[in-house]
Amino acid sequence: MKTIKKISGDLLLYFYERKRRRGIENDISLNFDLEFINDKDELKFEPLKDEEKDLLIISDNNFYNLYNSLQYLEEKGFISYNFFSKDGREIFYNIHVIAHGVDIIEGIERDDKEAKDNFTFNFNIKLADNINIESLIKSELSGDLSLFKLGL
Repeated sequence: MKTIKKISGDLLLYFYERKRRRGIENDISLNFDLEFINDKDELKFEPLKDEEKDLLIISDNNFYNLYNSLQYLEEKGFISYNFFSKDGREIFYNIHVIAHGVDIIEGIERDDKEAKDNFTFNFNIKLADNINIESLIKSELSGDLSLFKLGL
């Protein structure tokens, strides 16, 4: 099972790649219904667009992991989002990578052990000595994500 930190790192890389490829990554809106618990004891949100499906794949198809990882990223200052709560629902929208998030990702390419160690500490993702951003994203996010199916 993936840790919250590992999932958080993968989510940050996903948002970062969307930002680079599309110029925008804040078009995702996640609607968590905190009162509805299904048979699998998972939080539910609707509707599921391709981007939300990607986020669930990254989160081991576990809504709790997704919810907690987004909070972790926001609390650490890597992303920001707007938040709305009403009638047992929590809605996260305008999700985007902020400067500190860009810095921690792009820092892995510097010849700086501290920057790489900082990334590993925050996300439990061990980095190879010769890692670059593209190879990190491909190694962490390979699979059935729409971001890569579309050739982005």
